[in-house]
Amino acid sequence: MLNKYGEVLENVSLENYNTYGLKTKTKYLIKPYTINDLQNLVIYLDEEKIPYYLLGKGSNVILPDTDFKGVIINLDNLNNITINNNIVTAECGILLSKLVKTVIEHKLKGLETLGTIPGTLGGALYGNASFYPDKSIYDYLEEVLVLKNKKLVTIPRKDIQISHRYSSFKEEKVILLKATFKLEEGSAKEMQEEIKLMQEKRLKTQPLEYKNAGSVFKNPEGLSAGKLIDEAGLKGYNINDAEVSLKHANFIVNKGNATSKDIKELIKYIQKKVLEKEHIKLELEQIIIDW
Repeated sequence: MLNKYGEVLENVSLENYNTYGLKTKTKYLIKPYTINDLQNLVIYLDEEKIPYYLLGKGSNVILPDTDFKGVIINLDNLNNITINNNIVTAECGILLSKLVKTVIEHKLKGLETLGTIPGTLGGALYGNASFYPDKSIYDYLEEVLVLKNKKLVTIPRKDIQISHRYSSFKEEKVILLKATFKLEEGSAKEMQEEIKLMQEKRLKTQPLEYKNAGSVFKNPEGLSAGKLIDEAGLKGYNINDAEVSLKHANFIVNKGNATSKDIKELIKYIQKKVLEKEHIKLELEQIIIDW
């Protein structure tokens, strides 16, 4: 029955659908072919009372160790992009790297600072992803098409609240489907050079050689979470294969076979030690998922 709505996989490991590489499994994983397929799928799952969860590349999430008994929905197939002069519309399953590469080829600027961020457009909008603190994926956004209460709804930029690593989509039960941006003309060479510099900085400062899910904690106002963790003497501290990165203390890396339990226990330990030393409660940036 599910295969009428998209590509269906059974008894799937989610190791490749979360950047920590956690080996949780799901009974079904489905990749809808179109937005209408996705809409009809959600209607069907709700009617049949089948649990479901939307999961992209999992670049900012911590999956549970327990297997999921329902349907994981993945938007890999919703990756179309259209460009009309300086208006760019892209489906939310598209990888940020592909979106940025495409608009640069059309000499359009505004999204290039997202070019080295892993994950999909939908995930980036949901968490207000950015490489620089003074820039946002929302700077050039016009509107977002979402699935809300099983209906397609267009939300203009003015109705979306954002702050650092936050969008008001986190407070709503919606699925982000498509986003429209109004970009500016720019030099492809200059944008490619900027992406190269960002990538070099990432390689120098982030533990890209290990599986991780990006920054673990939000920076307290005026402070660096990584510096606080480092000063608490926690670089290299580990719980089994979950380890505080030696390269950047605000990263937890999977050295091989870390479990969700290992990572969550390490998070609590870091928070405890920083609170004891600095009297600051670090706020989690990553999302802990519990089926």
